[in-house]
Amino acid sequence: AYLRDVRQYRNLLLAEQPPTEGKVSFVWKLVAGPAVSRASTVTFADGTLAVRAKSDSWRHAVERARPMMFARLADFLGPGVVRVMTITSDETARHTLHHRP
Repeated sequence: AYLRDVRQYRNLLLAEQPPTEGKVSFVWKLVAGPAVSRASTVTFADGTLAVRAKSDSWRHAVERARPMMFARLADFLGPGVVRVMTITSDETARHTLHHRP
């Protein structure tokens, strides 16, 4: 019960803040977890979350986890805040994945 209350309080606090790049970056770290968040950087503008992974293997990891990450981003930020996720790596050309509601 305590953990559920803490999560609800956290989500309420986040929901009250506008979807700035700083807020989305903070939520990315929660959603991605420590390993992926250390192996990537993100920017956010106009509903697009741009993820830049340090390597192709990290890019593939983000691509595989994309459905779960979209769901968790929506849980934290609200539905439709992140509408598009672009995933690139330092090693390859740009790969774009679109979220279609």
